[in-house]
Amino acid sequence: MKKILTILFAGGALFLNAQERCGTTAITEKMMSENPEYANARSKVNQQTEKWIENHPNHSEKIIITIPVVVHVLYSNNNQNISDAQILSQIDVLNEDFRRTNIDAINTPSVWQSIAADSEIEFCMATTDPNGQPTDGINRVQTTHGAFGMNSDVHSTPAGGADDWPNDDYLNIWVCNIETGLLGYATPPSNWTGDGDGLVIGYQYFGRIGTVQPPYNKGRTATHEIGHWLNLDHVWGGGWGSCGDDNVSDTPTQEQENYSCPGYPHNPNSCSTTNPEGDMFMNYMDYTNDACMNLFTNGQKTRMLAAINQYRPNMLNHNLCTGTVAVSETQNQKRKLIKIVDVLGRTTTNQPTNSTLFYIYNDGSVDKKIIVE
Repeated sequence: MKKILTILFAGGALFLNAQERCGTTAITEKMMSENPEYANARSKVNQQTEKWIENHPNHSEKIIITIPVVVHVLYSNNNQNISDAQILSQIDVLNEDFRRTNIDAINTPSVWQSIAADSEIEFCMATTDPNGQPTDGINRVQTTHGAFGMNSDVHSTPAGGADDWPNDDYLNIWVCNIETGLLGYATPPSNWTGDGDGLVIGYQYFGRIGTVQPPYNKGRTATHEIGHWLNLDHVWGGGWGSCGDDNVSDTPTQEQENYSCPGYPHNPNSCSTTNPEGDMFMNYMDYTNDACMNLFTNGQKTRMLAAINQYRPNMLNHNLCTGTVAVSETQNQKRKLIKIVDVLGRTTTNQPTNSTLFYIYNDGSVDKKIIVE
């Protein structure tokens, strides 16, 4: 079924005239229409990124980049004032997804297992605020504002939101009551960075415990939006039916977004191609249910690393999280077992015979083993 998204501008506000899971494309177009300097900077991003990748062809050393996070919780009632535990559950999801230690990595079809990436990007709650004072990285703000849309209110204290922490130094995430039909949105990078840089996500879609609502209850909205914040496009590229290029060479050509949880292979003739693998609908940059997402590709990893190095370089050198530095060398790190899970994803310490078990390691690899009696 063809899906039409109409974007309307009125008095500086933006409205989505259809249900749209992610508002990043719309907010980017709005910002470009209102700010010629930003539009000019964004127009150069793909060329700059291609040049950076060309000049950095090898990523053989294992370098972990740690991004400090501040979460602004905007609430008008107790339900919206999500718990610390819910916030921390989202950080866990991000670290699992970006390091490919997520349990559902085993669900990636075998044809794409070899290009599924450990992005070597981690996230930590900031422990030092912009004034050098201790913090838990959570900024709670009670507000009388109704549902937030895609305007500047959410990142403005006088308008009922919360001001950014310096967005060169922190990943700002606003968790709030968001308008119906929208899960979240992000600001893609460029050499121009203004107020409001970061992510905005509905409180029902942040983390994997507490107030989260299925089918977006496993924290993948934030994974998806951080992908945009690090310069990833949707896997289908442009608008519906455009067969647009997502600027990543190892993702299949895809005609449109996917919803729910398709069976593999899906759309093997997408964009009039003969592609037996079909759409990579389990990629974090599609629109499928949280439970069906499980990978970034090597090409997407390279593009995200290019974004950090070019447009978010302060993330490479900081001490804003206790016990961490921004970049750590782990070239000689030994492979360590993290957990053993059964076919239902349950952690187990037993190793019964004649049963399939999955051994998950700290380097993102997964071994499938059957102990035969």
